[in-house]
Amino acid sequence: MPIRTYIFKVDLLESRDPQISRTFSIPASWTFQKLHAAIQHVFLWQNEHLHVFTFQIPIGGGINKVVSIQDTDMMGRDDEEGPNDIVLDEKTVKLKDIWDDSGRYRRDVTNNGTLGGCFYEYDFGDAWEHEITLLAVGTSDIKEVSVLEVSGCAPLENSHGVLGWEGLKRAFADPNPNDVSLEARRLSWLVSPLGGAFHPAIAPTTEQLNAPGLFDRRFRQIRRGIL
Repeated sequence: MPIRTYIFKVDLLESRDPQISRTFSIPASWTFQKLHAAIQHVFLWQNEHLHVFTFQIPIGGGINKVVSIQDTDMMGRDDEEGPNDIVLDEKTVKLKDIWDDSGRYRRDVTNNGTLGGCFYEYDFGDAWEHEITLLAVGTSDIKEVSVLEVSGCAPLENSHGVLGWEGLKRAFADPNPNDVSLEARRLSWLVSPLGGAFHPAIAPTTEQLNAPGLFDRRFRQIRRGIL
């Protein structure tokens, strides 16, 4: 029986040559914890760091209300939250609670009917900031993540941010690599889940990311905290 789905595009901000993004379909009834797992999966992140979803809602006077959706068991609640800010638990908030017009938290993330921008930050050290855009609402017989489009190879874990990732790309592009570039390549092959097949100029295919059962295995590992 077909289920209600959302099609999201997730852009890795500040990425370039090319802009790194993933477009995928996901059940509307899934929680933000599963959206986190889906983003980890499609970008080939390894869930080694903390993360948070935020909605930035302008409320006038240059002030934003911030709604954070996070793993409250891991992060707790920030004493520096503003008086208008809200913290929700990703394990209980469903996607439809936000993106459906009648969703449980829809009013919290809108102002005068306008939905605030949605962002996902992963690894507060490297600070990989992603913007999440809802492209379409539909129905599907596929009851898991379905990757529709891939642009660019995502950075490896612990790449030291955008500048570090650009340096790694240069190390692979160098036709006459020195010892530093060769060592950077070797370490990349050890870190990447693709092993020796990793290359920063080659993005994974939709077929690879849609391999049957792959997302379910990764989600189970994320829930057990072993990725």
